[in-house]
Amino acid sequence: AALQDLNQPKSEVELPAGLLSVPLMKHQKIALAWMFQKETRSSPCLGGILADDQGLGKTVSTIALILKQMHEAKLKSQNISNQEAEALDLDADDESEIANQKPESSASNGNGVSVNSGRKKAKEEEASTSTQKFNRKRPAAGTLIVCPASVVRQWARELDEKVTDEAKLSVLIYHGGNRTKDPNELAKYDVVMTTYAIVSNEVPKQPLVDDDENDEKSGERYGLSSGFSTSKKRKIEMGATKKSKKRGKKNADDSSSGPDSGTLAKVGWFRVVLDEAQTIKNHRTQVARACCGLRAKMRWCLSGTPMQNTIDDLYSYFRFLKYDPYAVYKSFCHTIKGPITRNSLHGYKKLQAVLRAIMLRRTKGTLLDGQPIINLPPKTINLSKVDFSEEERSFYRKLETDSQSQFKKYAAAGTLNQNYANILLMLLRLRQACDHPELVKRYSSDSVGKESEEAAKRLPREARVNLLNRLESSPICCECKDPPEDPVITLCGHIFCYQCVSEFINGDENMCPVPRCREELAHDVVFSESTLRSCVADDLGGSFSHDKGLDKAFFQNDEFSSSKIKAVIDILRSLSNRSSPNSAQHDQMPSSSKPYDIDDNDVTIVEQMSLRSTPSNRGSIKTIIFSQWTGMLDLLELSLNENTIEFRRLDGTMSLNARDRAVKEFNNDPDVKVMIMSLKAGNLGLNMVAACHVILLDLWWNPTTEDQAIDRAHRIGQTRPVTVTRMTIKDTVEDRILALQEKKRIMVASAFGEDHGGSSATRLTVDDLKYLFQV
Repeated sequence: AALQDLNQPKSEVELPAGLLSVPLMKHQKIALAWMFQKETRSSPCLGGILADDQGLGKTVSTIALILKQMHEAKLKSQNISNQEAEALDLDADDESEIANQKPESSASNGNGVSVNSGRKKAKEEEASTSTQKFNRKRPAAGTLIVCPASVVRQWARELDEKVTDEAKLSVLIYHGGNRTKDPNELAKYDVVMTTYAIVSNEVPKQPLVDDDENDEKSGERYGLSSGFSTSKKRKIEMGATKKSKKRGKKNADDSSSGPDSGTLAKVGWFRVVLDEAQTIKNHRTQVARACCGLRAKMRWCLSGTPMQNTIDDLYSYFRFLKYDPYAVYKSFCHTIKGPITRNSLHGYKKLQAVLRAIMLRRTKGTLLDGQPIINLPPKTINLSKVDFSEEERSFYRKLETDSQSQFKKYAAAGTLNQNYANILLMLLRLRQACDHPELVKRYSSDSVGKESEEAAKRLPREARVNLLNRLESSPICCECKDPPEDPVITLCGHIFCYQCVSEFINGDENMCPVPRCREELAHDVVFSESTLRSCVADDLGGSFSHDKGLDKAFFQNDEFSSSKIKAVIDILRSLSNRSSPNSAQHDQMPSSSKPYDIDDNDVTIVEQMSLRSTPSNRGSIKTIIFSQWTGMLDLLELSLNENTIEFRRLDGTMSLNARDRAVKEFNNDPDVKVMIMSLKAGNLGLNMVAACHVILLDLWWNPTTEDQAIDRAHRIGQTRPVTVTRMTIKDTVEDRILALQEKKRIMVASAFGEDHGGSSATRLTVDDLKYLFQV
């Protein structure tokens, strides 16, 4: 109820007939009216945060806004034809720009879609056919959509399917090594889609706020200097090859119109939209600072989970939006962060007032005029507590005892903070033991390929030893900030999960994501522990043991089987029986107590939506299974194959084409009943309403990540009730993780007005750690 008071406008706007191929829902009409007002009337910033819950159609609302503005511009241009287009007013630090009219140019291109006549005049008013001067000529373009690589194609499909032929937009996917280098080419399109990786590489970074004297001393309106970061690239001395030394040494100091800037930085955008905007939640990262460096008139953040960890998450959005005065970090801390620390009740009320001006947030349970904003089938969340086998319990108990003993030693020595990373590693092992003992035993499997092995052999011996020592002594992934699964080290000396770094190797720019490091990433500059050990062993005559990959015969032995995997197989068998022609059609979870032993006191949470009166759709029942560890997916694969269950897989090590193919086959092939997905790769942006069951094999620290994963299935387009099973093991660390998740939910709810309590801890506190280790 309190959330309704945060910002619930009621006015609606209808799009003219013939623009969209699907009708806008009531809440989308309200979103369109609100967004259009933010772009056309005086407000704290031109744009804002659309923070509707996952699955409520933020993409369609944004497409409607683009069409609405272009339609209005077309009508206006008919009245002021033969007049010069209005100059595009970009950011406040672009005051020296002069508008110049640009000759019309054809939008025909193999990567774009042709549009009807009259679009060019409309684009003039939307400033997409005018050219600005910023030291050099800067062509002004239409809308830039920045999103994770995994959803670029989905945006393209939505634009193609939801927009009518009459209003068809010209669309360019700015992606891949052969993309245009000509900014004037970008200016020909209504919509350009790209990835965060490309923006991070092509747009000069705004300064780190902690180091930016302009934030403290200058009088610039937004606290953003017109120059860019002068930080130098971090180097690692390890006698690397001459070729590697030359990699990635582009000068980050150049202005956005400089010769070394990428094409995106040489364009003045009418509108920039950040989809899954929580990607920039850490304002110190390269990607956040690069997004802030984009030149645009309108700026939008789309995110169903705008705040995940701490109040600082919101600052990054304020900086990108140029939300004065909160875009200056000192002002943000003084007016928002400080008051929350001193008095959370008063501070959160103040934050809600600040957000009210720029954010629209509705959840699936939000009411409009007493009615749910959307009629979705119900979502039922079952918390299923599985029992360990005797062998698993014995293995876990020893691991827990050893971990508690080590934790007590750190506590007694007063070195908990100094050993924070090691403590997280101990926690990781306890959590993995709840899934399968083999996950703990296979700490260093060899994920990298032959290119890495051959490159490692070419490195000087000292370099190999240095890399190995660093890998063994740095147990935190530079990307996800967790102890790494399948840890690897790059030639520039940074530690990652193999899945995390694969996102960059297989992505567009192959740049190391660590701030101030711009080294290129490729398979020949990423090394696993086993690869380095093997090379060092060869140097020393084989004195190092070489870790081996997954021993299938070992973990298929019943002595070290997984109760969770057995439970999953039982659920899938039950669902298969229910979807057979002779079985009753019930889209409900099979009774958990039958296929495996479940605690009688299981918690079942039912999110009540509007129940449809029509019977649920008949057909195959499909299931998505999430795990945060690719090793668990490997283990699950074996059991699925053994039980002849047809499935597809999606994780961060796969190419974009492979991911897209897996999603299409799961959605369209009736024989494919299961999708197994990495939580890191599969929780953003994907539409998988073919599934009506979701299984979470393990718990994530941040509950919003789980929520995003669940809403791949529970979203607009779903016609059947969705059942979610969160699997945990009784009397383990997973019980305590559940309690910590609730603390996170309370903090987020407090910021958005859903509750009055809250905490703003950015990482596990000493008390949290003591609680998790039961010390």
